[in-house]
Amino acid sequence: FIFTKGDNDISTITMGSERSPHCTVIEYPEFLVLHEVPNIPVEKDSTKIVDDSHNPLIAFLDSAYLNKPIKYILNSHSHGHSLSTVLPFIERGAKLITAAENIEVYNKKGLFGDKTSVGYAESIIEISSDTVLLTDTDNPIKVLYLKKSDYTSIPTKTYLFFNFPKHKLLAASCMVYLKDIDTQYGYKAIVYSGRLLNVNKIIEDKNLEVDKTLQLYKFSNESGVRKPPVFSMYHIQNVLEHSWHREGLSEHFQNMTYEELTTKKDSVLNYLVESQIYHIIVNHAVYELIEKKEYKKAVALAHILVVYTPDNIDYIDSLGECYFNNGQLTMANYYDKILSKSEDEGLGMAIWEANQKERLKKDS
Repeated sequence: FIFTKGDNDISTITMGSERSPHCTVIEYPEFLVLHEVPNIPVEKDSTKIVDDSHNPLIAFLDSAYLNKPIKYILNSHSHGHSLSTVLPFIERGAKLITAAENIEVYNKKGLFGDKTSVGYAESIIEISSDTVLLTDTDNPIKVLYLKKSDYTSIPTKTYLFFNFPKHKLLAASCMVYLKDIDTQYGYKAIVYSGRLLNVNKIIEDKNLEVDKTLQLYKFSNESGVRKPPVFSMYHIQNVLEHSWHREGLSEHFQNMTYEELTTKKDSVLNYLVESQIYHIIVNHAVYELIEKKEYKKAVALAHILVVYTPDNIDYIDSLGECYFNNGQLTMANYYDKILSKSEDEGLGMAIWEANQKERLKKDS
């Protein structure tokens, strides 16, 4: 475990590497509240309830917080990086706070063992509307019940945000995925998705006073000291104003000239590597160039993509399709032979030909 002490009694515990999802611990005078309990490495017999001795996170928390009891587990949604093993915490007296729609998913995953959630009904608080917890403390928690029908970037049908008015902190889990600005590329090293736009809208719609957001990954950095992944709204507003939206970055690559993609390819590659740009954005730009019939540029960008992500067979396929559309059949055949060794039937010349025919059909 990596334990990262934060300010305002908010700390994080990371399972595995620094890039693993976090379990956030909010310390109250008499108890603890956990936000997300992902990927706990436990040994489990499928027919038995996991006891405390087999749950290393519980032992770690007991040691770090001197056996202070866990009151709530705040669960935002039904993905594994949000909730994994829950039964040992319930057996210890913790209550699970989750959206009502998640329970069926967790029963299928076996998170409640043979009893299913029915056997632990008293330990589960199902949320189906905005709610406030711990109103008798100086740090209440506002639970925001969100639906995908209202906010399209939410990854599941329903989603819970947890707002801490005392700290003006919004626990947004994987809806916010940011990092500190890069010294070389500044805010251009950060790429954001529609999720961040939705977070901004939710704050406005719910009239929240939010200064900071807590996310599920990464860490923040203060004067070289690692801190929990709490980022200021000032930072988020700068990201929205100065950084790349995914579609905007794809368009940027598409708008580069052929000369830039060939003579400055090392600079482009350095930017991708140093900024850890999501490779799918580049592949999207490659196929947009094919759609626009800018085949030479597509080949040049696909070359950069293959160097950037050399172990991805799908991008070898992308490069081969670019050569095929550019009329460089010798090169296309070469990559088709490489792809023929793959067990994936959705790659290679036959698919490229079918895709080309479909595009020509659209044009006609």
